[in-house]
Amino acid sequence: MEPSERADRPVGINDVAARAGVSAGTVSNVLNRPERVSEATRRRVERAIEELDYVRNSSGRNLRSGRSDSIGLVVLDVTNPFFTEVAQGVEDVAAEDGLAVVLLNSAERGDRQRRSARLLAEQRAAGAVVMPVDGDTADLLWLRKQGVSGVLLDRGDVGPEVACSVSVDNLAGGAAAARHLIGLGHERITFLSGPEGLEQCRTRLQGLREGLAEVGLDPEAAVRVVHTAQLNAESGEKAVEEVLAGGPGRRPTAVFCANDQLALGVLKGLGERGLSAPSDLSVVGYDDVATASLVHPGLTTVAQPKYELGCAAMRLLLGELNDPDHTHERVRYTPELVVRGSTAVNRR
Repeated sequence: MEPSERADRPVGINDVAARAGVSAGTVSNVLNRPERVSEATRRRVERAIEELDYVRNSSGRNLRSGRSDSIGLVVLDVTNPFFTEVAQGVEDVAAEDGLAVVLLNSAERGDRQRRSARLLAEQRAAGAVVMPVDGDTADLLWLRKQGVSGVLLDRGDVGPEVACSVSVDNLAGGAAAARHLIGLGHERITFLSGPEGLEQCRTRLQGLREGLAEVGLDPEAAVRVVHTAQLNAESGEKAVEEVLAGGPGRRPTAVFCANDQLALGVLKGLGERGLSAPSDLSVVGYDDVATASLVHPGLTTVAQPKYELGCAAMRLLLGELNDPDHTHERVRYTPELVVRGSTAVNRR
């Protein structure tokens, strides 16, 4: 059958069979069980597939096998470049195993996370990598009951008895920021956090406080916490007035932000008020997204191995998918402080 005769419909398996001079069953074997077909026949079928630009329909196979060739990646904020690098790692490893990645954005909302979980279950996704909202693992556990394997991303407080997890040691990251600021003479620090429920924010703050306590400072007196509704640049920019507040003699000399997006917003907000970092306020972020090195001054930040996080999470998921006797693992990375121009010695 020539292309003009089937222009109004997609190429089907029968078209490939007719072009190759074999049965539809042989074409199916070439696609799914090539070891059952002679090399000469397989090449003939593959040539017909290429000539006809045939695209296989996986829906029927998915119904028979009970799962698709896709996995879900549920992130907190699709606009945050941190997740772009994580997603690249997930996708690169998934592609090696012939899996496609579906990116889902919870927008830091529990209802959207639940909707994403249900969608993945309905689509018979092979598995999911989930960064949970407010540290809530219920949706991942629900997915597992539906037969969808899952790995937690950026949740270091979940043990291997629950699920595989990949995270960064946020306590160490917060402590690294504390030691850097203390070394520069900063003893009045604002911690700019996201929503109170986020485990990442809580542990970074805890690390900051522990780092201050190491040198004999009272964390409760030295640190003031400001919460934002979301972990984005707009929230950081809006929070500048509150960050700078504190009363006579209590204005902070430094701010440690829960992520780079907040920190970049703070830098912008300072500029809009005729202020700048680090002369008026030293600023530290967390993540080391690409933009952190492009702004002026460059942003001092705690770097996470973003791409490696995605790769490790996907490898753990593949291990669970391919091994029925899989044992849950917990992978944890140590972050590194990257010093740039947004922090300096406190002269106030």
